[in-house]
Amino acid sequence: MASVALLSRLQFDAHTRVIDVDAKFTMDQVAAACAAPAVGYQTTHPDPSKPLRVRRTTDDDSGIALPRAMTVAAAGFTHFECVDVYVE
Repeated sequence: MASVALLSRLQFDAHTRVIDVDAKFTMDQVAAACAAPAVGYQTTHPDPSKPLRVRRTTDDDSGIALPRAMTVAAAGFTHFECVDVYVE
């Protein structure tokens, strides 16, 4: 797996985006890739004093934050899986 297309939901942003991420990306790199096309254009960082976190999307937003050093490959993401990018 070289790359995966994820559906990304950034906290307080009304848009869902398709973001290509490399299998070797850490969750910090995934969060940055997901925020890049939105922050400063259509929304702001939810809280610049805190790091962005990544979790799998659930119906009730109860997903657990993935470890920041975990890679996309280790997380086992599949194409078009939806993730939330947010601050805790």
